[in-house]
Amino acid sequence: MNKERNKVLIVNYIFILGILILFLNDHIFKFKYPNFITGKLSDVLGILIFPLLLTYIFPKLKEYSIVIAAAIFSFWKSEYSQSFLDFYNKISPIQTSRIVDYSDLLVLLLLPIPYYLIRNEKMLQKFRIEKLNSKLILFPTLLILFSESPPPSFYYTMNEGNLKCHNCKMTIHKDKMFVLQQLKLNGIEFDTVMPIKYGREIDTVSGGKKYLKKLLILDNDTLKNVSFTIFPINENKTKIYFTGLDVSNKLLQDPKLDYKLRKHYKKLIFKRINENFKN
Repeated sequence: MNKERNKVLIVNYIFILGILILFLNDHIFKFKYPNFITGKLSDVLGILIFPLLLTYIFPKLKEYSIVIAAAIFSFWKSEYSQSFLDFYNKISPIQTSRIVDYSDLLVLLLLPIPYYLIRNEKMLQKFRIEKLNSKLILFPTLLILFSESPPPSFYYTMNEGNLKCHNCKMTIHKDKMFVLQQLKLNGIEFDTVMPIKYGREIDTVSGGKKYLKKLLILDNDTLKNVSFTIFPINENKTKIYFTGLDVSNKLLQDPKLDYKLRKHYKKLIFKRINENFKN
């Protein structure tokens, strides 16, 4: 079957540029610029690339690759794939997620584009990259597609503050109610509590909630709109995510200062929280 494979399907500038942008969007742009465009861009690129990849791997299914791609994409975007997703995340070192949003299925209207490219190989020949081994493209492509969506923690660490701290977390080996009570005893009582926003839907998986403290004074530094997510892992383990806060816009004009601020406040806040659980 290897001899039947047409490597130009994946060894071309269109495919490689698409998979590169897909990777950057999933692992950089979605975090730095969470909006409608970055949210839908991966679906658009995925539905354009996936049929080409399927046709390369299974050349005998060339006539049906578009239909198969549509079926797999529709299954992935439905609630019926949740059991498979849970199983995958348990056994895989690369975590992934997806939002059940049926509006994503609109990208299926773009399937005529990969269909045209598959049926008109002369078009792809114009963009072919000579002397490039297709296996060097295949393996990273599979990794990128398997990690196409951010891990679930991405959704419970988003916040509205202008200084965001993604994946800034600590683990307390106590249950969630004990953690909240201990923080309250030490002067950290939250002003607002709300369920986790998982994409467009409200999801209270495992009782995880977002907590907002409008003013928090640490070491004579007044922090505004400090956002946390407190997420119970089990009866004896709770994760605390510091997700961000509001700072003066003048402080955010320098990207290097932005990084230093994030590092400073993360250290300051987690130091204060740790003091509550030393014993």
